[in-house]
Amino acid sequence: MRKLAMALAMVGLLAGPVLANQCPLLVKQVRDACAGKTDDNCKKAMALADDAEKLHKDGKHAEAVAKAQEAAKPINLTLKMKQ
Repeated sequence: MRKLAMALAMVGLLAGPVLANQCPLLVKQVRDACAGKTDDNCKKAMALADDAEKLHKDGKHAEAVAKAQEAAKPINLTLKMKQ
């Protein structure tokens, strides 16, 4: 049980920095896709991208990635994840 807890803690520690680099890239993709557009779908996507950026700045990277993915849906954008 102790080994499992340690393994999960290590995964959490290692996944945080990986996701931290992902957030700005995803937000940028949404913003680039909506650049110069003022339709309702882009307004919604931009608002969600702003939320994702705030979550990123607050250190909530997994939530920020999820919010960026949500932001891409109204504009039918397939986000490219960094590998």
